[in-house]
Amino acid sequence: MTHTYSNVQINVAVTHPSSYLAAGIAALLSASSDFAVDLQPHRVGPTDVVVTDYAAGVEQPPVEAYRPDSKTWRRIVVTGRRTAWQIRRAIDAGVRGYLLEDCTSAELADAVRCVAVGGTYLPIQVAQQLAESLTYELLTAREFVVLELMSRGLSNKGIGRRLGIGEGTVKTHVKALFDKLCVDSRTAAIAEAHRRGVLADVPRHRAVELALA
Repeated sequence: MTHTYSNVQINVAVTHPSSYLAAGIAALLSASSDFAVDLQPHRVGPTDVVVTDYAAGVEQPPVEAYRPDSKTWRRIVVTGRRTAWQIRRAIDAGVRGYLLEDCTSAELADAVRCVAVGGTYLPIQVAQQLAESLTYELLTAREFVVLELMSRGLSNKGIGRRLGIGEGTVKTHVKALFDKLCVDSRTAAIAEAHRRGVLADVPRHRAVELALA
């Protein structure tokens, strides 16, 4: 059921990099008279809600999104990423709406209306995954990269050499990883990280950039 959150027209910028999905999102929203939709590859000018993908909304949000008074903070991502880790990371990054690519047109419209007035919109399956993620302690950027390098088969010494840190420091990160993933071995850590979707979340080159920043 579609709900009405406001009688004011909502300006929506669709910046999803998939031209197919972007066109579909724009067409669905344009069917409602309360949306003024701007379909463009890169958002310019003021808007009420930005609809984009996971990478742009979570990993590479616009600089303006970090201004507390900016409406560009009102981001909705439409994505195929559905693990608890990915959803938790998005919400922690300030995403206000999280929709899966198979969402209905009613869910899409409701999400935009809800987020436009400052709310947060999560479909039931996304909310359930987020609830599961709350039992996890998130990894730091450095811990994530240690895990990623560990999954490639690097030893503690090799990881330390790659990151320019001592082997003892690597051991400290590995212990923290084991504690956060609730495991007691490297193999179990990698398996649990895959189960949670952690290792699938950030491309390898991005992970190294995070660690060395």
